[in-house]
Amino acid sequence: KRIEELDAQMAADAVKLAKPDLYMRDNATFAKLTKAMDAARAEKEAAELRWLELAEMVEGTS
Repeated sequence: KRIEELDAQMAADAVKLAKPDLYMRDNATFAKLTKAMDAARAEKEAAELRWLELAEMVEGTS
């Protein structure tokens, strides 16, 4: 579920970042969105890795 939430957050942020004038008009928001995207991407990668580890543990015990 958390991975789905992160995907949704990244998609919403990507739409905002796609606005061509965002960087020139509102540099602070651009920086905030970029930082949020990086953090969400890192959290998603960690969650996916943990999910794979748990799946391997379950497969190993069955």
